[in-house]
Amino acid sequence: MRRFGLLLAFTAALLLPSAPAFAKAGLHGGMSLSPDDFLIGLHFESTPMAENLRLVPSVEAGFGDVTMVGGNLDLHYPLKTKSELAPYIGAGMTLNWFDHDGGSSTDFGGSILGGIMLNAKLFVEAKLGLGDVPDWKFVVGARMP
Repeated sequence: MRRFGLLLAFTAALLLPSAPAFAKAGLHGGMSLSPDDFLIGLHFESTPMAENLRLVPSVEAGFGDVTMVGGNLDLHYPLKTKSELAPYIGAGMTLNWFDHDGGSSTDFGGSILGGIMLNAKLFVEAKLGLGDVPDWKFVVGARMP
């Protein structure tokens, strides 16, 4: 339980001081595979940086096979299309705390991701986990106005 508190404090220390610098915030939900969990989370999105890159930190909790609390630091790169749909690709780092039958563990890994902004507020996203993080994550989310 002490590691859980440290993880939450670490994530808050990273996100809260910089929250005013982020243009948009939102909620997301979905599922992860291996461990098989239902996810809920909160994300922030920065204003565009160099080459239209956006910094998108998030925190999420997973419930199912194990209890998981995670902090993610992702970079999104929007792809130029003539469609109203706005696809993007990216990569990120993840720090997860897992509570399972044999105790708990804290793991670090990365991800490769892709998603589509369906309109100005709604998106779908998939992440391929690299390292000691969930193998896959699938989320649907919304930006808050």
